[in-house]
Amino acid sequence: MIYKIILNLIISVNIFIYGLENHELFNRISYPIVAILICISLSLYMLYIIKIKKDNLLLINIIFMLVVTYFYNPCLIILAMLGVEYILVKKYDVIYLYSIIIVYFLGAIKVNLSYTNIFLGFVACIFIYNSIKSEEKIHKLEKYNYDLKDKNFHLEETRKEENKINYNSIQSVKIEERNNISQKLHDKIGHTLAGSIMQLEALKIIIKSDEEKGFIILDNIIENLREGMDDIRYTLKKIKPNVEELNINNLKVMMDDFSKKSNIKTELKLEGDLNEINLIYWKNILECMSEIFTNSIKYCNGDSINIHISVFNKIIRIHIKDNGNYQGEIKKGMGLLGIEERIVNLGGDVYFNNEDGFSNLIILKG
Repeated sequence: MIYKIILNLIISVNIFIYGLENHELFNRISYPIVAILICISLSLYMLYIIKIKKDNLLLINIIFMLVVTYFYNPCLIILAMLGVEYILVKKYDVIYLYSIIIVYFLGAIKVNLSYTNIFLGFVACIFIYNSIKSEEKIHKLEKYNYDLKDKNFHLEETRKEENKINYNSIQSVKIEERNNISQKLHDKIGHTLAGSIMQLEALKIIIKSDEEKGFIILDNIIENLREGMDDIRYTLKKIKPNVEELNINNLKVMMDDFSKKSNIKTELKLEGDLNEINLIYWKNILECMSEIFTNSIKYCNGDSINIHISVFNKIIRIHIKDNGNYQGEIKKGMGLLGIEERIVNLGGDVYFNNEDGFSNLIILKG
């Protein structure tokens, strides 16, 4: 912006000095009036650049300089600069731009401008062209940046809203589940205990007078309490997740966390009876997965990791493979040695391969 004003000022001073060196140029108009007219044009241009960014003001300046050029020919340079800027600002077809340059060149020759000034006019027009194109690129980048920020803001708001909904849903499920457990304990165990207490109270009275009947009541109380204990076990077993569900969920949480940190997509495929994988196996598998994810963040140059866990005929197979590009021999650092040690201690085998991406194959016996 400021460079265009400086350029316009330099050109204005130059063409005025050029006129002082060629007195015949002031035959139609005196040099003080030329100086005033050039200053008016320069003021209009500064007003357009700094404050009033309206095309009409630029057009008025062009018409004004067209009149001034008639009386003082060297102003053709300023007129060409203003014309180029107007065409670019209005985004007219490029043919108009070429027309301006041709008219300028022919006009400059007709009014006998020096070659130096003709060249200076060309340079000034090129500078204006590059300057405006740069401003357009900057404006596009700023708009693009603003749009990205706006999209990120809306995405963040949407994410927060979804998290809030998910949280509320989870809380509702928890409250409902607690209510169901409470109701079951009240309906089954509460009644059993209440009945047993009443029978114990009666037993205190009856056992003194009728010992045989007292033992019958005692047997009933024991049976009721045993049934109550079975109900408690059944209820707790029903609400407690099995090992398979719990550890698969832990693995999925680990995968999601890894994807967020690394921008590497993860995909999980499960096959067979995963109940064959006991708690100790799961603990070591998850530790190995954590180590593999850490290595992937450091060394993986791919964008996806596939995890395949399958169980057939009590053989547990875990295959983790990325789509990166690796060269040379596999050097076993602390991470890979740690994976190898864990699996060997469980009586299993582990294999590493980097021919097509990097793959970790773990074999365990169920």
